[in-house]
Amino acid sequence: MIRYISRLLPAANAAAFVAALAHVIGIAIASRHVGLELVYLAVVTYIVALVCALPCGAILLAIVNALKLGPISALVLFLVVAQTITIGLAMIFFEAPLKDLPWQYALISIPAPVAAWYYSVRHIRRRETPPNASP
Repeated sequence: MIRYISRLLPAANAAAFVAALAHVIGIAIASRHVGLELVYLAVVTYIVALVCALPCGAILLAIVNALKLGPISALVLFLVVAQTITIGLAMIFFEAPLKDLPWQYALISIPAPVAAWYYSVRHIRRRETPPNASP
């Protein structure tokens, strides 16, 4: 369990950075405008994503460790949980039902859990797996 928790902060940081970057790129494309307000939006998005990623990441890593999930199963778990949290937060922040949310929120939430998975589960599995010996 310690090996997973030791990767929590790098994985949460990577996920928050990727989430902020994807969100700002999506907003810039949709609005066709790039300016200082996008930097502010990126900072706010990073903070919100980091606040969500730390406790959720700890829970996800505990589940991966407890259930001894493989890399692909852990990736699917990360993707499903991230989609659920993203859609839930969008419904809360925009006070809108599911049918009124733009589909882009589901799309931009894909890279963040992949980054979190890569910097946590994939990183640990790669260090645990010995390289193939060549004859």
